[in-house]
Parts: sequence; structure tokens; C-alpha cells
Amino acid sequence: MTKSFEFTNPLENGIHARPAAEIENRAKPFGCQITLLNKSKGTKADAKSVLSLVGADAVLGDECQFIFDGEDEQAACDALKLFIDNDFAHCDGPLESVAVDVNQPLPVSLIKAEPTHVRGTVVSTGIGKGRPVACSQVDLHQVAENAEFACTGSTGAVLTKALFILCQQLEEAVSQAEATDSHEELTILKAHSQMAGDSLFSETLAKYSQQATPILAIAQASDELKAPMLKSQSNYMRERALDIDDLCTRLASLVVGKALQQPVTLSEDSILIADNLTPSEFLALDKHWLKGLVLAEAGQTSHTVILARSFGIPVLTAVEGAEAFSHNANILILDARYGCLIRDPNDKVTQFYRLEQRKQVAKDALLTPFVTSKGQSRDGHPLALYANIAVGLEAGSAFDRGAEGIGLFRTEMLFMDQEKAPSEDEQYEVYREVIDAAAGKTVIIRTLDIGGDKPLPYLELPEEENPFLGYRAVRMYPQYQSMVESQIRALLRASCHGVVNIMIPMIACVEEVQWINQLCKQCEDQLHAEGVSTGQWRLGIMVEVPSARYMIEKVADMIDFISVGSNDLTQYFMACDRGNRKVSALYDSLHPGFIAFLHDIAKVAKKSGVELGICGEMASDRRALPLLLAMGFDEISLSSPNIVQRRADLAALEFASCRGLLEKVCALATVEQVKAQIDQFWQQQISPEILDEQLVIECDALDKAGVIKQLTDNLEVQGRTDSAGSVEQAIWEREAIFATSLGFGVAVPHCKSDAVSHNSISIAHLAKPIVWNEADGETVSTVIMLTISSHDKEGTHMSIFSKLARKLMHRDFREALMQSETGLDHAEREDVRLAMTQNTAVNTVSLLKGVLYEQVA
Repeated sequence: MTKSFEFTNPLENGIHARPAAEIENRAKPFGCQITLLNKSKGTKADAKSVLSLVGADAVLGDECQFIFDGEDEQAACDALKLFIDNDFAHCDGPLESVAVDVNQPLPVSLIKAEPTHVRGTVVSTGIGKGRPVACSQVDLHQVAENAEFACTGSTGAVLTKALFILCQQLEEAVSQAEATDSHEELTILKAHSQMAGDSLFSETLAKYSQQATPILAIAQASDELKAPMLKSQSNYMRERALDIDDLCTRLASLVVGKALQQPVTLSEDSILIADNLTPSEFLALDKHWLKGLVLAEAGQTSHTVILARSFGIPVLTAVEGAEAFSHNANILILDARYGCLIRDPNDKVTQFYRLEQRKQVAKDALLTPFVTSKGQSRDGHPLALYANIAVGLEAGSAFDRGAEGIGLFRTEMLFMDQEKAPSEDEQYEVYREVIDAAAGKTVIIRTLDIGGDKPLPYLELPEEENPFLGYRAVRMYPQYQSMVESQIRALLRASCHGVVNIMIPMIACVEEVQWINQLCKQCEDQLHAEGVSTGQWRLGIMVEVPSARYMIEKVADMIDFISVGSNDLTQYFMACDRGNRKVSALYDSLHPGFIAFLHDIAKVAKKSGVELGICGEMASDRRALPLLLAMGFDEISLSSPNIVQRRADLAALEFASCRGLLEKVCALATVEQVKAQIDQFWQQQISPEILDEQLVIECDALDKAGVIKQLTDNLEVQGRTDSAGSVEQAIWEREAIFATSLGFGVAVPHCKSDAVSHNSISIAHLAKPIVWNEADGETVSTVIMLTISSHDKEGTHMSIFSKLARKLMHRDFREALMQSETGLDHAEREDVRLAMTQNTAVNTVSLLKGVLYEQVA
């Protein structure tokens, strides 16, 4: 008698290769036949075949059923149901989406440069410039008709041999990707390896080999395997058809013994244009010369696009007539931010992208000092910034990106995606490499955190109604003590190479700390008895369970540090599953109650003499930064790309001010009030003068559009706007009403906009006069730009403009302005600044001469 159960597919991207592999891994150990029935579409699949499962086209919301038939059907049904109920929804996540609307307007200064361009959809961001290189796609049916690619021998035998070699090549590629820690490449290669070894792949090839030549058999098998994917409602599933193309093209190349087309060779900066590009074709390209891709059919979830993002290669898709547009072009600019492809740029277009590059270089330069500096506030209060890593090879790049230590090494990756736990020696080598890379910096290594959303296939975990609150992390250690001991022994051995900080997850009571503390000492005694030496090691716990706050003092003599796991602590404190959309609004670490609780934890830790850290989303949240500093955290641990920016943010804060903010926030009632209070605080912390020497530039622009772009770009560099383009748009909207040249070689463009963070007066001295008013050909050599925040209620905008207009009538003022002369000392400039902020009578000429004086000085 068969067994079965039904479920609704919860996966946003459908049952594609990765979740299909999870199902296959759990189905294969059983002898019974296991079928997945997609009741919504009437399709069915063999649950022991990734390709068959993908072909069932089970997208989000489809009603599905597993059917079990055979000797061990009950056990199989129980195991699969446990997986579907507890873990299936967590085995795949949403994919990055960077699509830019092709209908969004281009920046005003780019439009005015009149580029020859076509629009496209951005799927990987960036800007690239190079010569166009066209790449055609292999048509296996055409190849099969070509006598040059004919081969001898039995079709079945030829295909079997070629498939064996293909599987070997993919396994080798997987090993190489593991060695280089290329996460995206590794994920895709593993998927291809699993597809190539899938029984459905070989069976479909065998079916057509009985009546066709080898190449034609591959072409026909490819068509059949792709058919259900191409018919799918899901873009993601349709894009998986390209992976079948990739495998079949590689297989056909092995059959004929050579490449089916001339490989693309790049020898200079190039923009590659193709209908499509398989992952293996992309990986074969020289990334040094590849500056961008224009693909006709690729979407957000194409494996080729995912690889391009990991290599930082910009990609446009849906560019109409891209090949014809690029034909005979000398140079292409691929703008995968605004979504356009430009051919043979003129001088003004070249100016636009030169200024874009200059802006980015300037922004990066401001952060450069924070790559190697220590984390501390403006008044010298220290707060170290550590990195989170998931694999050992990430450590080196984390330190290169400014990490002062490793605050969270998640060791689960060592135990996942394999048939058994790693050995003690295997773990020791990984931990040793991280310690060596740290070169004396702090390294905190979290012991195995399994259960919940991180099951291990080789452990028989019990069925639980709520695994997140159940049998997980340290709670499982006694049952799997030998595996835990193996990890602890490896960590202690690695301590010979540097201090090892061992962190235990999910601690909820004193007894767990006592037990793990004793276990670590027993492991050390065992190693010493075996003649194996150990170095210095420290023990810490994660504070993820609210009860941990009330035991810190009681275990302080057994531990050296604590690290708050902000994600879990928030959801447990608020009693809401952060993955449940219906209650996700409750999940917010800036809830005033949670902040007060976290402050309480910090006070207890400090009183107990225990080092205090935090990881999770809150650690990387700019809003939370002043609160964490005020609470007295010793370190925060976040993803390494965010470290330098957060260190720069930290340097703008004063400890005393942050303490005042913390007191105010803890007294508030709602999350919205907290966020508004923090945003107001940041505005006060970074409150630059309306005039600053950094707002005075020497401008080499070719035209009016270039001048305005250079001035607004400088506002973004100086942190006075988050979007130079939006301020630029506001300036041009005002220019459309009337030209702002005031005569005497001076123009005063101005705007009042939400995009302006801080009121600013910018000044550009032009290298040569440029036409400002096309109607009468009037030229200017000095530009004074006024940009006022929409929140300004003091009439600053028109007050400055009108006073400036009057002053320009006086020759002495104009001459002083043009010649950068000054007569003000620092005290006089300060008086002027105060007068401006109080919106009283302002001597505009003195204000401007003061800025010019500072710029010369």
C-alpha cells in the first residue's frame, strides 16, 4: 500500500537544481519508488533525479504531492515529510535583483551630451568601456548536419565515454573552485556536476542514441530536457534551460574531440555581445580584458549573470538590435547603472563618464584612511570592527578589507554538503589557516550551530513542531559528543598557532556553560596525554536566548567573552519568527524595549569584566552604531565589505553625545520614534557649515552641463547629498524656468530639494569661460551654486540669492570674487557663518571672500 502526503511549494524560485538536489539527497537512501506529483500542472517527477524534479516545473504556490511505493515506503514518507515541514522552505533564498527600469530617465548631463545609445535592462551593475566583440551561439542541430563534426563508432558507446569524461572534468572544476573559495562559481559547478551525473540525463541520451548519430542524439536529448523548463511560468526555471545547453555543448565538443566554434580571444578592453552565453563559455573568457556583457536573453537569475556579478562584470540584457547597433563601432560604453549602451562617445559623453569616475575615486579616497585605521569615535573611544566569515579562505580578504579581527567564523560550512562530518585533522588545517592569516589579530570561532534552518543530512534529527526553539546547537552536543569533541580538539590544536577564541552558540542556562567548560578542559588533558601541545585559548558564549542575560554574572568566572547574536535574540525577545511574513513587522532590533534589554546585557557584561561583542544584522546597521558605542561594546562583527564605511561613520561620533541618544531612545515608545530620533541625531553629528573650502573647486568642464555635474558630484563626495543626480535634476528644473546668469561673468544656479542633506554654497572657478545662456550667448567664468534642503524653513534660499544678486552690481565685489582676494580672519568668518545660520543680515561678499581665503590657505 502506497504512502503519500501533500504540500504547497513555498520556494520563491521554484524547485530548481539546488532544492531539487536537497530532495534527491534525502530520497536516494531509500529503496522504494518516490514520485513528486505537481498537482497544479499535472506533471510528475522521479524524486531521485534532479533533472526530473526540475522538469516538474513546481513554482511558488503549486500544490504538490509525494508518493511512496515500496518496502521502506513508511520510513521514506516520514523522512521526506519531516524535511518538507521543517527545512524545505529554508533551503533556498531570494536571489539578488538589480534590474533597472529601461524607462527611467538618464541623468540630465548625459542627455545633454547627446549620446548615440540604446537602452537595456541592468542585471549586473557597473560601467565598462571597450571594443565590441560579437560571439555566436552553438546550434547543435546545425553541428549534427556538418560533416566536419562526424564521428565513428557506436553512438551509445561514444556518448557513454564522453559523458564519463564530462563528469570527471566537472568534478575537477568543483575541486578547483573549492580551493579558490569562489562561492558563486562553486555553487554553479556543483549544480552542473549533479545534472551531468543525473540518471535522467544519461537515460535521455541513451533513448536517442538508438536512432541517431552522437551529435544529433545530444541535440534531441537537449531539446527534450529543456522543453519543460522553457514552458515554465517562472523566469528562473526558463533560465535553467541554458545550463542544459551548456552541458550538451560541452558533451558534443568531447564527442568530436575539439571545440565546436572558435573560442573568443580577448586581447584588449572588450564588450562582449551575444544572444546568450553559457556559464562555461563565460568562465573561459579572460576577465582581465572583459569589461562588460550585452546578452539578448539572459535574466536576473541566469547562472552566467550570477557569475558575472561575482567577477564584477557589468551586464545589460534586452538591448534591442545590440549586434547591429555595435557593428563597425570603435568603442562602446556599457552603462549598467542607468541602463544604456553607447557607441563611439563624443567629447561631452566622454566628459560625463570621466566625471563619474572622478567622483567614485574621490569617494573611495575619503574612505582610504579607514582601511588601515582602528575603529574609534571622534573623541577616541574604541570600538573594534571585526568580520564575519563562513569559510576559512575568506579570512585573508576580510583582513585586506580592513577587518581588525574575525568576530564570527561560522563553522557549519565545514560540516554541510557532504556525507559525513569532517575529521579532526581536516578541521585543524582550516582553523590553523585562519589563525595564520590573522597574524595575531583576534579570531572568534563558533562551534557547530546545527538544527533550526541548518540540518545535517548525516545526523538523524528528530521531528519537531518548531525546530528553531527546539533541539539545536549546544543542546544537541551531548548526543553527538564525539563529533563535538573532534571539533574542540581541532580548535585546541590550532591554538598553538595563535590565540583561539571558542564561542558556543545558543547557551540558555548555567549548566550548559559548566558542561562545555569541563569538556574543553577534558579535551585539552587528552591532547596533553597524547603528547600534543596546545596554546592559549579562551571560552565565550553567544547571547541569543533572553535567559542568558540573567546568567552572565554566574558564569563570568568560566568565560572570557560574550557575543550577542542580534538576529536570534531579537526574534526570541519579540517572540516572532523572522522568516514568517505575517509577523515580520515585529522583528526589529531598534524596538525601544529590545534596545533597553540590550543595554541591560551590556551593563551586566561590563560589571562582570566580560568582553562584549555583537554580530548579526544590528552590528552592520548604521542607525544602531551610536547605540552600540554608547552601551560600551568592545567589538562589532559584520560582513567585510561594510567595515570601512562603518569605521568612517564611527569616526564622526562623540561618545558623550551617543550616551545622550541612548537615554532618549530607551524612553521612547515605538520603533518609528526611535528611528526618527536616530536620524535626527546623525543630522546633528554631521552638520557642516553652509560654506566650506571643500565646496570650492577648480572646474575644467566643457559646457554648462559639465559644470553643474561637477558641482553636484562634489556635494555627494562631501556627504551633503546621497544622490548627485537628483540635485542635478532639481538644478536643471530651475534653469528651465529662467537662466541663472546674473551678468558680469557670474551664474548662480540654485535649487531647494529633498535630495539635499545640508544647505550648501558651492563655487566653481572655470578654467575657461563657457556659454551659460544659449539664447544670447552669455558666458560665465565663475559659478556660485546654492543648494538648500526642502526642510529649511528660514528662507535661506532666496535670502542668499537676492543679496548675492545685489552685491554683484558692485565692481569691487566682482573683482574680489574673480581674483580670490580676502580680508577676513577666522573670527570674522565665524561671525558670518553664525549670521547665516540665524538667517539675519548677511554680508555675502565677506562670506564668499572668507571661503576663498580658506581655499588659498
